Amino acid sequence: MGSSLSLIASVAILRSSINDFVPQEMQSFLQELAGRFTSELTMVISDSHEESKNHLFHALMMYLGSNAFSTSSVPRRITVGKNENIKALAYGLDRNCKIVDTFLGADMKWSYCSEFNSALQYEMKWYELRFHKRHASMVRNKYLPYIIEMAKVIKDQNRVVKFHTTRGGRDGWNFKGINLDHPMTFDTLAMDGNLKQKVIEDLDRFVKGKNYYRKIGKVWKRGYLLYGPPGTGKSSLIAAMANHLNFDIYSLNLSAVSSDSSLESLLLHMSNRSILVVEDIDCSVELQNRQAGDRPSDHDKTPRKPQEKFVTLSGLLNAIDGLLSCCGDERVIVFTTNYKDRIDPALLRAGRMDLHINLSYCTFSTFKQLAETYLDICNHDLFPRIEKLISEVQVSPAEVAGELMKIRNPKSSLEGLCGFLECKREAAKSSAPPTSVPESLEDAPGGV
Repeated sequence: MGSSLSLIASVAILRSSINDFVPQEMQSFLQELAGRFTSELTMVISDSHEESKNHLFHALMMYLGSNAFSTSSVPRRITVGKNENIKALAYGLDRNCKIVDTFLGADMKWSYCSEFNSALQYEMKWYELRFHKRHASMVRNKYLPYIIEMAKVIKDQNRVVKFHTTRGGRDGWNFKGINLDHPMTFDTLAMDGNLKQKVIEDLDRFVKGKNYYRKIGKVWKRGYLLYGPPGTGKSSLIAAMANHLNFDIYSLNLSAVSSDSSLESLLLHMSNRSILVVEDIDCSVELQNRQAGDRPSDHDKTPRKPQEKFVTLSGLLNAIDGLLSCCGDERVIVFTTNYKDRIDPALLRAGRMDLHINLSYCTFSTFKQLAETYLDICNHDLFPRIEKLISEVQVSPAEVAGELMKIRNPKSSLEGLCGFLECKREAAKSSAPPTSVPESLEDAPGGV
């Protein structure tokens, strides 16, 4: 033990003497000379590049931290932390720690270094990568781009979904947004038939379609129109979409936007990987169906001064589908309405609202999903009676869910629902309700 300590002390003294008495130029020459006899190359990635933030450095922090426990050489010291903007703990390498990452069968030897510069009062941080010379082309063309790509995936998966609104009627989004802790997911969302799966597949196809959209020369965005009676799950579907994609939501109240130019500014300040939501689009000023001859006063009773400016249909069309729409990637636009026929057809065509999703009254299929979610049952003796009643009355999924929440006991809850449906049936006998349209998914006119 004593001899080992003596050896370490001797090495430290020798290293200090070399730094003190051997000129820096000679040290560099000796290092270069030694490099000629080694088969490894060393690549240095510092935290800044050309006086700005080095994005590769920050991508490495995320990538290597996520692999800290999955490599054959677990680092001796690992940093860990969490803030309000991420879902899970974030790991990283501590100072002077090393890790070996294997890529395409080649060992990539990483080390994290830092040094405090007393003159600049600044801590310099950098990563060093050592690899065999024969892998230089692979590192440059494949490995480093792969790190950047994977870091983006890790960041997107771990970030907390935010909800943004306009700032109290002023032209701008609230600064940080609030965490969207909505519990609705596609697992708990009740939708009829295969419609839910078709929506999920369409969203997944969109997220994976970056290269395809670029190939066909289209902006990477997708529009959805959700229409149907109140209480049929339009807001719940939006929340499920946001949680499935892990996209932020920007809720836009057009009546709070003072002009077309203000609308353009709002859209320019949206983040990528986000959902723009305009609820009750048919009630927005000056956006009614021109072909139907609607006037703003038909649906919007909000008084406006003659000189007051507001968003126009032309301004909205240009904002979501003009040149401005290319100033952002991976965006979803969702309009909701209770009355599809009141919306100007120009807003509904492919490229603006690509998919039209009809959310109608509750069907027996929807009821069974609600019963499984709220009561943990897949079948019951009262199901046939409820199936018959649902076919005879128009009831929204929200109304059915409200009845099922009143009592936790399955039998009592279903009996209460039967009574509720029978009351609605009796009340409907005195009037002739409109024919219910099944839930459906339609491509926009002109869509591919």
